[in-house]
Amino acid sequence: MHPEQLFELFYQDLTPEINPPGMPKYRSEAMYQWWRERFMNAFYGIQEPMQYRSWAEAPQMWLAGYKQGMKQSNPE
Repeated sequence: MHPEQLFELFYQDLTPEINPPGMPKYRSEAMYQWWRERFMNAFYGIQEPMQYRSWAEAPQMWLAGYKQGMKQSNPE
């Protein structure tokens, strides 16, 4: 699946409560772009700056779960 499609699935699972402090607790373009950058960095293995690392874990865990689910549904 294309990274943009995976991001859209990930973004659907997000709740505004997990946004960083100061970010609005509703869906916005800023929220979309911020999480998209976190997701793409996780997808491509780009290390986040220190101040973003705790939020970088969400897309990393989501991707790990997605990959595990794909392995279980498509055993080789």
